[in-house]
Amino acid sequence: MKYSSFFKAAAGVALAAMVFSCGPKKLSDKEILTLIYNSTGGAEWSEYNQDGWLVEEDLADWHGVKVNEEGRVIELSLSEAQGPIPAEIGGLTELESIYLNVELSDEEKENPSALPVPLSLSKLEKLRSLDIRCTDAHCEVPSLENMPFLEELRLSFRGAAYPVVTSTGLTQLYLNGFDGPIPEWVYAQGNLKELSINPDKLEGGISPDIRNLSCLERLNVDYSLFIGSVDVPDSELPAAEIFENLKNLKYVFLRGCSTSGVLPESIGDMPELKSLILCDLGLTGELPKELGNLPKIETLEIYSQEITGEIPAELFNAVSLKQLWLQRNHLSGPLPKEIGNLVNLESLYIAKNELSGKIPAELAKCTKLGKGVFTDFSDNQFSEDIPEQVKSMEYFSKFKF
Repeated sequence: MKYSSFFKAAAGVALAAMVFSCGPKKLSDKEILTLIYNSTGGAEWSEYNQDGWLVEEDLADWHGVKVNEEGRVIELSLSEAQGPIPAEIGGLTELESIYLNVELSDEEKENPSALPVPLSLSKLEKLRSLDIRCTDAHCEVPSLENMPFLEELRLSFRGAAYPVVTSTGLTQLYLNGFDGPIPEWVYAQGNLKELSINPDKLEGGISPDIRNLSCLERLNVDYSLFIGSVDVPDSELPAAEIFENLKNLKYVFLRGCSTSGVLPESIGDMPELKSLILCDLGLTGELPKELGNLPKIETLEIYSQEITGEIPAELFNAVSLKQLWLQRNHLSGPLPKEIGNLVNLESLYIAKNELSGKIPAELAKCTKLGKGVFTDFSDNQFSEDIPEQVKSMEYFSKFKF
């Protein structure tokens, strides 16, 4: 049976009175969770996230809490923390996994002494998974140097310096909102399968040492803002190191993290690659014909670059393609008739190039074209004489010329 919110509040007041009257003492996991509940506006959490808190005797019945056989808390998920997390959280010494989503009130944001995320988290030496999202300017990253067992690390901090990580066993790494160069310890994670970096400010681009991440399956480095512009680091994309060494890659998204670079022929030797998105990287040279060798590719987007030359006919050997975006380059020449090989193609975006000639009639073989977001041929020099076969396509009315 659930008690009313009155009894929840009473339990919190009783605990606070006990702590202050008896002086500092080692709190139980239940007492620490009660402090966290009252310090982070637990009474205002959604009913779903409040479920079991302060009213159920067994901590395992508290939403977002998991305990071991001894009843110690080993997992904690707080998705609606409103206000600073109390330092006592460092007493949950058996924690192996923690998720914190912290928000401050307007009044708390004006108090520079309020640390939304306590530095005492550095005491949690058994952590294997750490996920903290705190984008307030007051957020400071606790030390992670005493966490040798970390496997999954996800941090979202606004304008903070990158932390120092000593664990070399990471398999998942997400770093969002940090300033400065990508730290060297990132490139020492030989077991890493997922890497995502979305910095507030990026210095130095991507190091060629990324070649060390041979187990990587997902790579995302996105330096962009939806409003305004960014100062792209004056660096070369280590494309050869990426595509010659990271053969397990399945998903690649790179944007705004370099000002120059050339795509190597080795890009076609990526047996697992399903999605390749390269945007605003300053790439030059021509599209490698080896792109057509990718056996599993479904999404290929190489746009807003300085790429020149013709679209190689061999590109259309990649019959698994569903989305092909090559807009805002300097591509010239005709659209090869081999495009008709792409029977799975749903979206084609080749606007703002220097392409010319007649739209090939073979395009009509791409019967799914138009189901996707864009089919855009505009801002080129294509002939206005469009073949009747193309005009008869099911989604022709969605095409833009």
